[in-house]
Amino acid sequence: MCGGGGGAQKAQAQAAAQAQEQSLALQREQMAMQQQQAATQQAQYQEQLAISKAPPPPAPNEGAMAAASAIDTVNQATAQTIRAGTGRKKLRTDLPSMSTLAIPGVG
Repeated sequence: MCGGGGGAQKAQAQAAAQAQEQSLALQREQMAMQQQQAATQQAQYQEQLAISKAPPPPAPNEGAMAAASAIDTVNQATAQTIRAGTGRKKLRTDLPSMSTLAIPGVG
C-alpha cells in the first residue's frame, strides 16, 4: 500500500494556510494604523477649525503703548551706530558721538 505521498501535500497546505493567516494579520495591522492616522488627522482638522473660528485677542492696553517711544529711541540710536560704519568711518568727527555705558568694576 502507498502511504507516503499525502504527507507532503498536507504540509504544503498547512504552510499556505499559515502564510494566509500572516497576510491577514498584516492587513489588519495596516488597517488599524490607517484608522489611527485618520483619527489623528480629524482631530487636527477640528483643532484648526476651532482656532480659525475663535474670536480675536483683545486690543492692547493704552498704557502699554507708552513704552513704545522708549523702544523706538533705542532702535534709532542703534541704527545710527550701525550707520557710523567700521574702521576709518567709525572715527569720523563730524558725526555726533554717542556716550558709552560705563559699568564700574568692569575694565
